Formats: sequence, C-alpha cells, structure tokens
Amino acid sequence: MPGDPEPEGGTKRMISVGATSLGFGAKPLPRLLEELRELGGECVELNSRPGLHDGLVLEGRTISSVQAWANDSGIAIGSVGGYSDFAQVDDDALARELTRLRGACELASELEVGIVRAFVGEPKTGLDLAEARSRAVDAFGLAAVFAAELGVTLAIENHGRLLNDGRALASLVEEIDSPHVKLTLDSGNFSWAGRDLDQARDDFEAVLPHAVSVHIKDGVWTDEGFEFVPAGCGSLPIA
Repeated sequence: MPGDPEPEGGTKRMISVGATSLGFGAKPLPRLLEELRELGGECVELNSRPGLHDGLVLEGRTISSVQAWANDSGIAIGSVGGYSDFAQVDDDALARELTRLRGACELASELEVGIVRAFVGEPKTGLDLAEARSRAVDAFGLAAVFAAELGVTLAIENHGRLLNDGRALASLVEEIDSPHVKLTLDSGNFSWAGRDLDQARDDFEAVLPHAVSVHIKDGVWTDEGFEFVPAGCGSLPIA
C-alpha cells in the first residue's frame, strides 16, 4: 500500500499497511472499513468504480460521508483505485479514457489523497505493441498535467497482458519523465501473466525504484500455471 512521498535527501518513506476496497467486493464502505481495522489495517485503496460498494457513487455529495467513515474507523484513505486503458485504436475512445482517469484524480484531490492507481491498457486487434506503448506515453503525458494541477501522483500498475513487464514499465515512466507518473507494484501479477520466478525477481528490481504503492500477493507454480495463495505461503520474494 502507499507510502508518503520520499523527501529530499533520500529519507526512506513511511509504509502503511492496508488493503484495496475492491477486495471486499460489494460490501458497504463503513462495514469494510471496520473489518479492515479489526484485521489490523491502517489504510485503504478506495476503488473509484461507481456503485461498487452497496451502490455508493463517489461524488461531491458523498465525499463528506466517506471522509467521516474513514475518520471514525481510523483507516486512512491511502490511494484511489482509478481505471484507464490507453491502448486505444480510436482517438475518441482514448479521450474518454483520459476523462475517466481525470475523474478519479478529481476524487482523490477532493479527498486529499495523493496517489491514484492507473493502468496502461489491454491488447487490441489492429494495435501492435509499439503503437500501444506510444499512445500510452502520450496519454500519460497529458494525464500528468492534470494530475499535477490536482496535486496527485498517478501510479501505473503492472496488470493484464499488454505491458506486464518490469523493465518495460520502468522504461515507460522514465520516458514520460514526470514526478506525477510513477508505478504500483502488484507482486503477483507478473507471475499471473506468465513470468517465472527469476523473471519476477528481475521485474521487482526494475519496478521498485519507481513504485509509490505496492499490492502484496503471493503464489506458487503448478502444472496448471500460477496459483495465488495467502501472502507468505508462496514462492514469491515478498518478505
């Protein structure tokens, strides 16, 4: 989960431990915050999907209730789970994705939350990897502008089948070259996408210098592929 931005001078970030609200499914937000506190959690990544938590739509008229629930529970909102798919063939579709991500950033800004999780996107027919990457670089460059205006940092997660590669993601954010575009490391998603243990270690090493948020997962390799297991019970180097 998120840590505070690293101050000048290289001081280590403080780490808070929590969970994603998405992991609790449709459960009402006040109840899931209480359960997270009982589990020892300190923070939550609040998913921005409309209606996910018992119909709750996160907007201006509900922000004060969300803040009150978080304060009452003692659980900090550490990040907002935004969505984006910039691997688009159509320019209008790409514009809609930018609008969707901006909405998550505006929500985070209203909540005074500094990190918004984002995605590169998924493979599309007629769009090769080089073009998809180019479109993602351009789109995140535009997104970095409104992220800066709103005082948030976008944290691109290794996710899906298009660009689930540590070195490729590190190269992406280095090319974008904005303090408002960093990474979320999901420790299980590289292996879910087909990477072996040695490759996953290499992915972690490439991503961690750019990571501002971490989703901890673990798993084991079986004859059927990679299988998720409780954190600490698998083979991934997450300790």
